[in-house]
Amino acid sequence: MINDDKTLEARASEHALIITNANRLLWDAKLLADHTRFASAFALAVLGLEEIGKVILDIWGSDQPLSKPVIRRTAHVRKQAAIGSLLLASFAVKKFGHLDAEPVNDDPIARISAAFRSSDEAQFLAHIQSGELQNTKHGSLYRDDWLIASLPADQFDESHVTSIFDIANSVLVAIGDERIMHAGRALYEASP
Repeated sequence: MINDDKTLEARASEHALIITNANRLLWDAKLLADHTRFASAFALAVLGLEEIGKVILDIWGSDQPLSKPVIRRTAHVRKQAAIGSLLLASFAVKKFGHLDAEPVNDDPIARISAAFRSSDEAQFLAHIQSGELQNTKHGSLYRDDWLIASLPADQFDESHVTSIFDIANSVLVAIGDERIMHAGRALYEASP
């Protein structure tokens, strides 16, 4: 049972509209990238990701409210963290879905921990949690003395934008997998 008055059909319709908007932002980012406007393309692509993050958070919160984060996060960072958590969960399910197939003398906890720490997905989540993605997004749009972006606007290239497109595609696939969504929520709620 859903905690609020929205029906499943209404919620699905709202999610479809949000995903449509995310796709619009991502396509606009692609157009900008095609014209070598990489900094602005990056910012729009991250905004598209945040729209997808909004859907993930709503799905996670529809059955049971999400726990409050230990550290106060902005709405943008919460949406980014949902994306990062879902990516890391997708990595975990794909890489470790069949632990029983591993050798008995192998230490699965050490192996899983090392794989998590070294994964691109964990690195991306660390960039989100440190505020680096948010600062980089802002740095691609604004020139503020107080803003310390990891990448100045004139330093963006196609690879930065393409990586965000790849993340968006991966997350849209992961949303359809109940195991990944469940693991993603657990990771999201366990992170600071």
